[in-house]
Order: sequence, then structure tokens, then C-alpha cells
Amino acid sequence: MLLNCFLAGQVFMGFSLLGGTSAQAAEAEGQRVLSTWMWNPYVIGQEADSTLQQLTNKGINRVYLFVDSSYPAPYYSAFIRKANAQHIEVQALGGAPNWVLPEHNKKLYEFIDWVKSYNRSALPEERFAGIHLDVEPYVLPEWRKDSDTVIGLWKDTVSGFVEEVKSDSTLTVGMDMPVWLDSFQVGDGQGGRTTLSDWLIRRMDEVTLMAYFNKAQDIAASVQTELAAADQAGVPVLVAVDTVDSGEPGTFYGKGEALMVQELAALQEKLIIHPSFKGISIHEWDSWIKMN
Repeated sequence: MLLNCFLAGQVFMGFSLLGGTSAQAAEAEGQRVLSTWMWNPYVIGQEADSTLQQLTNKGINRVYLFVDSSYPAPYYSAFIRKANAQHIEVQALGGAPNWVLPEHNKKLYEFIDWVKSYNRSALPEERFAGIHLDVEPYVLPEWRKDSDTVIGLWKDTVSGFVEEVKSDSTLTVGMDMPVWLDSFQVGDGQGGRTTLSDWLIRRMDEVTLMAYFNKAQDIAASVQTELAAADQAGVPVLVAVDTVDSGEPGTFYGKGEALMVQELAALQEKLIIHPSFKGISIHEWDSWIKMN
């Protein structure tokens, strides 16, 4: 229930999710979005009702739900319908580091085609509201060998993603980004140069910055360049923290939910000056709900 208190007004000025506001409506009203990644779609089957209750208890109004195409469409439609009734927006989540490589790039388009085909056959209240891309090619061995080439492939992948989604749908396009991409310079398409983070931000409807630190000061410092670029571009940004047992020092794993709430409260105060700052994402659902 900590996040309920957190969202009810102790932390996020503008959050009033307990009254039941969808993520899209919240953004339209100037309120904040609180989202999470749900990588294990099995919980939306037999555990759908209890999962939705837990999401509501946490104050979540957006879920990035991993799409496993081996599950039948009704498996997703039943959950999305119930989620929408609880004012929780659901976006389709997909991606893998190697999707940027030519030999694997078709998987991106198969994912997009599945989501659009699903939406065409679903009732309005059963449809995905957007597609959220998690492609992190910097973990590939190819990146260590030749990052410039992989960055070029990444840019092509992102451009193709946006073009394909927008070609015949109104789905929101978003993506996950680490907070250090401003250290790379790329062509801006107009004869000049810009940061890779700025280039990516300007092609998205929204971005989620993976600022995986557990102190508000460090989180805020890590996203300043990206938020400034997003302010200028008019692109909404969510700032994400981590709760996974990753072995990395910046995770909230083992720190307790109370500390996370405290740090996110302080983070809100630091970031609210940015018009692009629209809320918080917490990675990821399975690990978050196990926090004490």
C-alpha cells in the first residue's frame, strides 16, 4: 500500500490515480503516469484478477505487457478489457538486443504485425494503446567491436519501427533508453550533429529513461541532458528505476519499498521543473511486488 499513499498526494504533485484515471487521461490532465514492465505474461491468465488488484493497489495506470505470440489473442483481450475497466492502460512490450542486426531485424516487424493484427480483430476496450520497444544493442559483442556500425543499425531499426507502426495505426510508439547515450554524436539528418539520445527522443511519441540509481540526486543528475532535449522536442519522458536483483549497485533490490518511495518523492521535487517529465516507471513487476 506504500505506493498508494505515494500516489495519493504524499509524493507526486498532480497524481490523483486513486480516483481512477487512465494514463492517457492523466497525461491530458497534467497528472503523472506510473508504469511498470510486465515481462511474464503468464500472470494475466489464471492470476489476472489478483494481478489487477495488486496493480490498482500500487497506483499503476500503465503496464508494458510483454507479448508472447504463442499465447492466443483471447488471453490478452480478457486482461486488457479488465485493465481498462480499472483505468490501467496496456501497451505491447517487445524487443531483444539482436533485433538491430540484419539477420534478426524481421522479428521486429513480425512483432509489430502481430500487435496491429491483434488490435484490428479486438474490441476497442481490448486493444493495446501503444507499442513499447526494448532494444538494447549495447550489450551485443558487435557493439564492443564496432559501436559506430551498431549505432547505425540501431537508428535504422528505430526509424523502421516508427514508420511501420505509424503507416496504418495510431498506436503510441515508445522505447527504453539508457541515460548515457548523450556521450555519442550522430548526424542529425540536417547536415549537423547531435547526441544519440536527442536523435532517438525526437523520433518517439515518448521515451522511458532507464536511470538505474537508488538515490534521488543521482537519478536526477543522470537524466538532465535527456530531459532538456525532450523539453525542447516536446516529447514526454518517464524516468525509470530498477528493483531487480541485478548485482548492480543502483538497484532498489534489497533496499525496501519505503526507501524507494522516499527517494522517488525527492526525485519528483527535482524533476517537476521539466515540462517533459511525465512520471515514473518501475522495473519490473515481478521483482517490485516482492519488495518489503
